[in-house]
Amino acid sequence: MRTLDGPIDVLPVAVSLVALIVSGLTYRDRRQQDRRDLFLKLHERLLEPDLQRGRRLLHTKARTVREVESLRDSSPDEYDLINRAIAMSDVAAMYVARGYVDRDDFVGEWGVAYGRLWLAAEAFLEVRLRYPGGEAGWPYFRSLGRELADALPGAADPSDSSGGSGSK
Repeated sequence: MRTLDGPIDVLPVAVSLVALIVSGLTYRDRRQQDRRDLFLKLHERLLEPDLQRGRRLLHTKARTVREVESLRDSSPDEYDLINRAIAMSDVAAMYVARGYVDRDDFVGEWGVAYGRLWLAAEAFLEVRLRYPGGEAGWPYFRSLGRELADALPGAADPSDSSGGSGSK
């Protein structure tokens, strides 16, 4: 039996070290690829016709609280499409917040549309979130939506105390 009193064989240690480095690099590369794949799946999902229609309805038929309430009562299928589009937007924002997808990629591709969606959703959210327990709904959408709406061209500059349009 060999003891550790003598010199350590360098070759096995070097091979183990190289294997550890290669394993770490492979893990990092695989993680980046998984995040890109998930972003592509998320992007494709956000482009599906039912979600596009829900976003379009939000912009055209749910601009005021009265319109939202009327839509809820007279066209529940359209109301549900809007609800579904916002719910999926919340999932997208959760993926960004948790780092499942790259934030810069998401904001670069969806930032303007997402910010506009947030602005268009004000009346819908007012109606939808007034249900008992609803005030906690869609926390990721509300957080990222506010942020991206504030970043839209023409949005008020937070450092501008005059309340102007923020044009630079």
